Amino acid sequence: MEWFAVLTPWHWLTAAVILIVVEMMIGTYFLLWVGFAAAATALIQWMFGIGWQVQMIMFFLLSLVSIVGWYYYAKNNPEVDPMPHLNKRGHQHIGRTFNLSHQIKNGVGKINVNDSSWKVEGQHDLPIDARVKVIGIEGNILKVEKVD
Repeated sequence: MEWFAVLTPWHWLTAAVILIVVEMMIGTYFLLWVGFAAAATALIQWMFGIGWQVQMIMFFLLSLVSIVGWYYYAKNNPEVDPMPHLNKRGHQHIGRTFNLSHQIKNGVGKINVNDSSWKVEGQHDLPIDARVKVIGIEGNILKVEKVD
Protein backbone atom coordinates (compact mmCIF):
# COMPACT_ATOMS: atom_id res chain seq x y z
CA MET A 1 0.00 0.00 0.00
CA GLU A 2 2.93 2.35 0.45
CA TRP A 3 3.64 2.21 -3.28
CA PHE A 4 0.14 3.54 -4.02
CA ALA A 5 0.75 6.55 -1.79
CA VAL A 6 3.51 7.83 -4.09
CA LEU A 7 1.69 7.57 -7.44
CA THR A 8 2.76 10.51 -9.58
CA PRO A 9 1.59 11.66 -13.00
CA TRP A 10 4.70 9.97 -14.43
CA HIS A 11 3.44 6.57 -13.26
CA TRP A 12 0.14 7.16 -15.02
CA LEU A 13 1.83 8.45 -18.19
CA THR A 14 4.10 5.42 -18.24
CA ALA A 15 1.09 3.15 -17.88
CA ALA A 16 -0.69 5.08 -20.64
CA VAL A 17 2.23 4.72 -23.05
CA ILE A 18 2.61 1.00 -22.30
CA LEU A 19 -1.13 0.38 -22.78
CA ILE A 20 -1.23 2.30 -26.05
CA VAL A 21 1.88 0.55 -27.39
CA VAL A 22 0.42 -2.85 -26.51
CA GLU A 23 -2.81 -1.77 -28.20
CA MET A 24 -0.89 -0.91 -31.35
CA MET A 25 0.44 -4.46 -31.38
CA ILE A 26 -2.90 -6.24 -30.85
CA GLY A 27 -5.37 -3.81 -32.48
CA THR A 28 -8.52 -4.43 -30.43
CA TYR A 29 -9.24 -0.79 -29.46
CA PHE A 30 -9.86 -1.93 -25.86
CA LEU A 31 -6.50 -0.95 -24.39
CA LEU A 32 -6.49 2.30 -26.34
CA TRP A 33 -9.31 3.66 -24.20
CA VAL A 34 -7.77 2.36 -20.99
CA GLY A 35 -4.53 4.09 -22.03
CA PHE A 36 -6.38 7.35 -22.61
CA ALA A 37 -7.97 6.97 -19.17
CA ALA A 38 -4.50 6.56 -17.65
CA ALA A 39 -3.28 9.68 -19.46
CA ALA A 40 -6.33 11.63 -18.29
CA THR A 41 -5.72 10.43 -14.74
CA ALA A 42 -2.14 11.69 -15.01
CA LEU A 43 -3.40 15.08 -16.14
CA ILE A 44 -5.94 15.29 -13.32
CA GLN A 45 -3.34 14.20 -10.74
CA TRP A 46 -0.87 16.79 -12.04
CA MET A 47 -3.45 19.59 -11.99
CA PHE A 48 -5.10 18.85 -8.65
CA GLY A 49 -2.63 16.66 -6.72
CA ILE A 50 -5.29 14.11 -5.72
CA GLY A 51 -4.63 11.12 -3.45
CA TRP A 52 -4.12 7.59 -4.68
CA GLN A 53 -7.63 6.46 -3.74
CA VAL A 54 -9.19 9.21 -5.87
CA GLN A 55 -6.70 8.44 -8.65
CA MET A 56 -7.83 4.80 -8.73
CA ILE A 57 -11.49 5.79 -8.73
CA MET A 58 -10.89 8.34 -11.53
CA PHE A 59 -8.95 5.78 -13.56
CA PHE A 60 -11.70 3.18 -13.13
CA LEU A 61 -14.48 5.61 -14.03
CA LEU A 62 -12.64 7.10 -17.01
CA SER A 63 -11.81 3.61 -18.28
CA LEU A 64 -15.41 2.46 -17.89
CA VAL A 65 -16.90 5.55 -19.54
CA SER A 66 -14.46 5.48 -22.46
CA ILE A 67 -14.88 1.74 -23.12
CA VAL A 68 -18.68 1.87 -22.91
CA GLY A 69 -18.69 5.00 -25.07
CA TRP A 70 -16.53 3.28 -27.69
CA TYR A 71 -18.75 0.20 -27.61
CA TYR A 72 -21.89 2.21 -28.37
CA TYR A 73 -20.12 4.33 -30.97
CA ALA A 74 -18.78 1.24 -32.77
CA LYS A 75 -22.17 -0.47 -32.56
CA ASN A 76 -23.98 2.51 -34.12
CA ASN A 77 -21.27 3.25 -36.73
CA PRO A 78 -20.11 -0.06 -38.22
CA GLU A 79 -17.09 -0.09 -40.49
CA VAL A 80 -17.89 -0.04 -44.19
CA ASP A 81 -15.68 -2.30 -46.25
CA PRO A 82 -14.43 -0.22 -49.21
CA MET A 83 -13.80 -3.36 -51.29
CA PRO A 84 -16.31 -6.01 -50.19
CA HIS A 85 -15.55 -8.35 -53.10
CA LEU A 86 -11.75 -8.13 -52.93
CA ASN A 87 -11.19 -11.86 -52.39
CA LYS A 88 -14.39 -13.01 -54.12
CA ARG A 89 -13.35 -12.91 -57.74
CA GLY A 90 -16.61 -14.22 -59.12
CA HIS A 91 -18.67 -11.64 -57.27
CA GLN A 92 -16.60 -8.89 -58.88
CA HIS A 93 -18.08 -9.85 -62.26
CA ILE A 94 -21.77 -9.55 -61.34
CA GLY A 95 -23.36 -6.88 -63.51
CA ARG A 96 -20.61 -6.94 -66.15
CA THR A 97 -21.14 -8.03 -69.76
CA PHE A 98 -18.93 -10.38 -71.73
CA ASN A 99 -18.80 -12.24 -75.04
CA LEU A 100 -19.10 -16.02 -74.90
CA SER A 101 -15.88 -17.82 -75.75
CA HIS A 102 -17.71 -21.16 -75.98
CA GLN A 103 -21.34 -21.48 -76.92
CA ILE A 104 -23.95 -22.16 -74.28
CA LYS A 105 -25.23 -25.61 -75.08
CA ASN A 106 -27.58 -27.46 -72.72
CA GLY A 107 -27.31 -24.47 -70.40
CA VAL A 108 -23.50 -24.54 -70.04
CA GLY A 109 -20.80 -22.45 -71.74
CA LYS A 110 -17.67 -20.40 -71.06
CA ILE A 111 -16.52 -16.80 -71.06
CA ASN A 112 -13.02 -15.35 -70.97
CA VAL A 113 -12.41 -12.74 -68.27
CA ASN A 114 -9.00 -11.12 -68.54
CA ASP A 115 -6.59 -14.08 -68.39
CA SER A 116 -9.00 -16.70 -67.04
CA SER A 117 -11.88 -18.76 -68.33
CA TRP A 118 -15.13 -19.05 -66.38
CA LYS A 119 -17.83 -21.66 -66.71
CA VAL A 120 -21.26 -20.08 -67.20
CA GLU A 121 -24.82 -21.28 -67.01
CA GLY A 122 -27.69 -19.70 -68.90
CA GLN A 123 -31.37 -20.35 -69.53
CA HIS A 124 -31.07 -20.54 -73.32
CA ASP A 125 -28.55 -21.92 -75.79
CA LEU A 126 -26.45 -19.12 -77.29
CA PRO A 127 -23.75 -19.03 -80.00
CA ILE A 128 -20.07 -18.07 -79.58
CA ASP A 129 -19.53 -14.28 -79.22
CA ALA A 130 -23.07 -13.67 -77.97
CA ARG A 131 -23.19 -10.82 -75.41
CA VAL A 132 -24.14 -12.04 -71.92
CA LYS A 133 -24.49 -10.27 -68.59
CA VAL A 134 -23.43 -11.92 -65.33
CA ILE A 135 -26.43 -11.91 -62.98
CA GLY A 136 -25.16 -14.14 -60.19
CA ILE A 137 -22.73 -16.79 -59.06
CA GLU A 138 -23.14 -20.25 -57.61
CA GLY A 139 -19.91 -21.78 -56.37
CA ASN A 140 -17.48 -20.97 -59.18
CA ILE A 141 -20.06 -20.97 -61.97
CA LEU A 142 -21.32 -17.63 -63.22
CA LYS A 143 -25.04 -17.29 -63.98
CA VAL A 144 -25.64 -15.27 -67.15
CA GLU A 145 -28.45 -13.93 -69.26
CA LYS A 146 -28.47 -12.73 -72.87
CA VAL A 147 -27.97 -9.01 -73.45
CA ASP A 148 -30.21 -7.59 -76.17
